[in-house]
This record gives sequence, structure tokens and C-alpha cells, in this order.
Amino acid sequence: MLANAVFTVGVVLVVAGVVGWIVAGILNRGGSRGAVPQPGEIWWATVPYRDGEGEKRRPALVLAGDGRSYTILKITSQDKSHRHDHIEIPTRTWDRRATYNSFLDLSAPFQLNRLDFANRAGVVDPATWQRVAQQHRVGMPLPAGRSTPSPAIRVLSTLAFVAGLFAICAGTVAPWVNGFRDEMATAARGDMPLYDAGRTASDQGSSGRAYDSTLNGVHFADSTGFWVGCEGKPSAVTFALDGKFKRFTGTAGLDAVTPKDVVVKLVVEVDGKDAATVSVSRTASAPLDVDVTAARTLTLSALRMKGTCGNATRPYGAVGDALLHQS
Repeated sequence: MLANAVFTVGVVLVVAGVVGWIVAGILNRGGSRGAVPQPGEIWWATVPYRDGEGEKRRPALVLAGDGRSYTILKITSQDKSHRHDHIEIPTRTWDRRATYNSFLDLSAPFQLNRLDFANRAGVVDPATWQRVAQQHRVGMPLPAGRSTPSPAIRVLSTLAFVAGLFAICAGTVAPWVNGFRDEMATAARGDMPLYDAGRTASDQGSSGRAYDSTLNGVHFADSTGFWVGCEGKPSAVTFALDGKFKRFTGTAGLDAVTPKDVVVKLVVEVDGKDAATVSVSRTASAPLDVDVTAARTLTLSALRMKGTCGNATRPYGAVGDALLHQS
């Protein structure tokens, strides 16, 4: 009886905590973790294209805002060093995975509303902010009360949720919770990003490394890049699997930096034998699910089939969420 009562109380507290967080989110008008974009911050946001046709999720620098509408400058990963209206900014100050700098478009601000913002990335460096302030009108940070309109509700909801979990564990489901936690931990240890596998050979030094890519309009923050052979010979990168994995999965495509007319044939080889072949472009990605049971090596081989390549500072190709699975 006591165990059932404790379990029931735990469920009530957990539900109360969840409801409290929902109410706090509504009071915060859909804000991301209670935060409101502030001038000088970099946020991931949905930004329309300049010609008005379509939009893209990209990092943006907040210039000013009133909690409902905001003025921003867009940030691009494409090399814009030849443009006078773009400046290079250090990316690693707000994106620790970045391997190269980004470019801030100073030419014209965009107007966004609060719901266009997804999550905060970081803060722009002081030197860049000073230069931006010389060319554009920038605002002052909103009062602290505006950024967290419901702190008491969030604190109480969190306490209720945590207390509910403890009560449930103390009741009748502790063994199930512990077993589920162990299974999740084992599953997490069983997957590994492809770029973390040792590279045994590569036609290009940066092929097979971690990248942030956008494939067919879908953003993949965790990708493995690969160079494309544009001179009639495939470009390849080989990873050592050492028989540790059973499946390789991901989404293959060409990043937004690729010329629009380029079409690429990507071949996945397992121990030197073709295991999968897909055709990809900027507007066509392809899922990959390859059996690598007991395999020693995995090779990505990419060859341009159509279109004209240009000068590139990073690989055209990428496999979004490229994972090696042990089960």
C-alpha cells in the first residue's frame, strides 16, 4: 500500500512539473528556454532569402529588438572574402565544432519575429560588434525581467518534477528505471560518428572530418564531409572499422556551398567491395543503411557526373548524422 501511494504521489508531482513548464513556456511567448534574443548575440534562426523565395535556418547576429520583432544580419559559412560587404568573423567563439571562420553579411538587415528564432549560439566578438555598430543602428539589451518572465513557475515546476521522479523510483519502478537507464547507456556507447573512426587513406586531407552541413534544405550539425572528384577520377576516403560495427547509416548529399548544377555519384565500399551507390545533388539527398558486420574498412568514393565544379575551401559532399552502429 505504501509503495503504491508513493508511486501515485510521484506521478502527480511529475505531471505537475510538466504542466508548470508548459505554462511557463506559454507565458514566455514561445521563447527558447526562457531566453529572449539580445543585441550582440548570435542565434540560429529561420531567415528568408533576399529574393523572397524560400528561407533557410542559419546563424544570425541580433542588432536590435523589442521582444516581438528583431533586426538581424545573416551569417554564412560560404567564403565571401572577395565581397566588400561581408566581413570574416571567428566562428569558434560561438560554435566549438567549427573548423573555419564564417562571414557576416553587412549589406542589408532582415526583420524577423520572435518565433523565427530557434536557439542561442553565443555572442559575437567585441571587434566585430564595434564595426557593426558603426554601420547599423544597434539596440540595448532588454531588461532582465523581459528575458525570464516566469522564473518562479520554472523553479517550482523543476522541484516538483525532480521530487516526483524520486517518489516513483522509491515506489515500484526503480528496477525498471535502472534497467532502462542501463540499456540507454549501452545504446549510446554502441554508436560512433563516422568521422571518429580512424582514417587509413584520403585523397584530400580534410575529407572524412566533422562538418556542419545543409543537405537538400535540411540542417545537419553533425556531419562527415567528403571531397568530390571533379577531374574524372573519384575522390576517396577510407575509415578503419576493425570488425567492431554492424551497420553504417546516414543521409548523403551535397552541401549548400556546391554549385547548383553539380550531380555526384557516391559509392560506399566495404572491404573494397561496392555496398551502396547513390546519386546526390544540392536538391537530392539519399539515405544510407549499409551492413558492415565484421568489416575491416569502409570507403566513401565520390565522382562528379554532371555540372561544373568551382574553387572550394571545404568539401562539397557530406553524410549527415553518419553513424557506425555496434548493434
